[in-house]
Amino acid sequence: MTAERDFIDALMGAMTLQEKVGQLNYPPSEGFDTTGVAGTVDLPERIRRGEIGGTAGANLEDRRTLQRLAVSEGPSKIPLLFGVDVIHGHKTVVPVPLGLACSWDLDLIERTGRMAATEARAEGINVTWSPMVDIGYDARWGRVAEGSGELVHLGAEIARTMVQAYQGTDNDLARPDRVMATLKHFAGYGLSMAGRDYNSVEASPATLHRIMAPFKAGIEAGAGALMVAFNTVNDIPATAHKELLQDLLREDWGFDGLVVTDFTAVMELINHGIASDLEEATYLAFAAGITTDLVSEGFVRHLPDLVTQGRVSMEEVDTACRRVLSAKWALGLFEDPFLGMDEGRYERVALSAQNRALAREAAASSCVLLKNEGQALPLQRDGGAIALIGPLAENRVDMQGTWAVAADPMLNVTLLEGFRESAGAQLDIHFAKGCNIVDDPNLAARLNVHNRDNPSVVIDPRGKEAMIEEALQVARSASVVVVCLGEAKEHAGESSTREDITIPMAQRPLFDALADYTLSAGKKLILVVIAGRPLALAHEAERADAILFSFHPGIEGGHAIADVLFGDVDPSGRLAMAFPRHGGQLPLQSEHLPTGRPIGGAGITVEGDDERIDGEPVFRKFTTATILEGSSEPLFPVGFGLGYTIFDYGDPMAEKNELVGEKDVLEVMVIITNTGTRAGVTTAQLYVRDPVATVSRPVLELKGFVRLAIEPGGSASAVFSLRSEDLTFIKARTISQYEEDWEEGAFEIMTGPHVGTLKSLSVQWHKGSQPDHPGPGDLVANR
Repeated sequence: MTAERDFIDALMGAMTLQEKVGQLNYPPSEGFDTTGVAGTVDLPERIRRGEIGGTAGANLEDRRTLQRLAVSEGPSKIPLLFGVDVIHGHKTVVPVPLGLACSWDLDLIERTGRMAATEARAEGINVTWSPMVDIGYDARWGRVAEGSGELVHLGAEIARTMVQAYQGTDNDLARPDRVMATLKHFAGYGLSMAGRDYNSVEASPATLHRIMAPFKAGIEAGAGALMVAFNTVNDIPATAHKELLQDLLREDWGFDGLVVTDFTAVMELINHGIASDLEEATYLAFAAGITTDLVSEGFVRHLPDLVTQGRVSMEEVDTACRRVLSAKWALGLFEDPFLGMDEGRYERVALSAQNRALAREAAASSCVLLKNEGQALPLQRDGGAIALIGPLAENRVDMQGTWAVAADPMLNVTLLEGFRESAGAQLDIHFAKGCNIVDDPNLAARLNVHNRDNPSVVIDPRGKEAMIEEALQVARSASVVVVCLGEAKEHAGESSTREDITIPMAQRPLFDALADYTLSAGKKLILVVIAGRPLALAHEAERADAILFSFHPGIEGGHAIADVLFGDVDPSGRLAMAFPRHGGQLPLQSEHLPTGRPIGGAGITVEGDDERIDGEPVFRKFTTATILEGSSEPLFPVGFGLGYTIFDYGDPMAEKNELVGEKDVLEVMVIITNTGTRAGVTTAQLYVRDPVATVSRPVLELKGFVRLAIEPGGSASAVFSLRSEDLTFIKARTISQYEEDWEEGAFEIMTGPHVGTLKSLSVQWHKGSQPDHPGPGDLVANR
């Protein structure tokens, strides 16, 4: 630290105010505008004047040129930061983050992050605008594709894992296979009202603290940067939220890294109605704690004047500048501005066979089997023919999903290619498109916004009837029908809110025609859904024999999905977000607070209403089951997923049912037996409920999970350790005024394969003296 401090002290001592402010400026690179808001910037001249601290750069050679210019012709020879959206892989694209979260495999997620960091640094990128750790409950919001789902504990574990994947467990960023991680979007972005991107957020301080847990986990793991959300948080835009960014983030949490705006967020303070012009917006954002102004260029234009006016002090500018220079020091750029960019390295590390194998593993592990009636899957390679039908079956571009800005979509493996390779010579694969992804040309244009030169959503000149008839002819030629439906890549992601989260209605007539035909012909109908968000699949779930769901799977998606469908890989994915029955259930939160009118509590079952799901009334008057047209319960609960074998979960057992103090530990064990005929992987989950507290607590909260591979006929033990810190919660008056503690009393401990099938035991956890309780080895089980 002394060497760093001395170096930066000397450097800053020779810098002008304009140069210091320049280090806080991050304009776009010409030709690299992915959002449509960037203007033209004369980068070379701006670099020569010391007005730029970082930028994107369109490619490796571009970044080499700009860096060479900065360290040779910049006034203080300070190297540039290069930041790009490396969201789910870089060149070798893996499933979208929500898909990866469905693997519940932290080791796998860590390996994909390391691969992305290695490829990105080899292309000159040293900062990634990732991971997105927003908790989301509303599948209408397109950016759920970029997050890790709805479970706070899972999201926190993945945030920690991704930071360590990008930066290393030792946080040594001065290596050619490391990039600086940026946690985003702070805070509350995933709670945007009605799932509309950029919309306002209204949430209690306690709720905000719950969903900020992944940010805190990422900061504890050493994340070097944090990106602020676009939205208002309880009437104050996050970009100008001093309590959020200074009082909580800096002072209470001790974060000392870069605080970066989202693109154009400073200038957007004018639109938010709290600033009259860019100068005022600049003051508000800087005073709140922003260190890096992306795209707006308010800092470089107005901070010097604000210093002259006395509204901003030189000490404040020096503190922000030092943070940027410290980031560059940590990244090793002062010692080697071209670290990782050496000649030929990019060609050696990007898109290697090893990387593609990892992408294939990740895509297969992210697939979730939602239904498998009559063992319709796995598919058999016993001769004959399989019909593969649907607009996503031969679709290359949409396999990669949203925000894969550096990827070459022509390298993606289609499902048709994966099928033909997997089937081998003994099995024929017959293909028909069957329908369009969408029929509306206006919607098609919106979905092709980032790939207009190579559109994935192409409206076929043939009529609907002709396309369906061709599909039926192909179906008649095969013994099994596989139909692949879903979303284009830009159906999800930023600025992609959907009003209806069913499979796009242009695809419904094809599905219904195939369902009618296979039912009459006695054939199996297998539905493969590829999408970027949870979809409401109630219609399809009633008619398909099997449903395999894949979030946009990435470069090896076609191979990976075929691996699962043909049984070469057991489907081990489990949902990280619940799937609703219909859009009227949204937002859908599994870890919700109890209400005074729970479904199983007060209320009445309406006479003459005999609709039931699993024997329970769908509608109960005067309870929270108040949706008149359908169930309030999800179609597929969080944590759900099937495999090709059957697991029997025993009752949870503990060595004691009374505990005392903060140092006591509760060991919970559940024995799981594979009662099927195939090896498989199950993810045992542990949830906790505090049923009586001084404030209302969630009906359940995930606190642990264990993935277990079990051979047929074998058993394994899932063991969880619970500590008092797992029982803590926050009581908050404001965002920065809060108390974090746990309360003694009874706790319900629940284990199982998903939240719809949990078994429980109860324990008492005291803060006081030690009571009598069973000794070690005496297992206690409550059913």
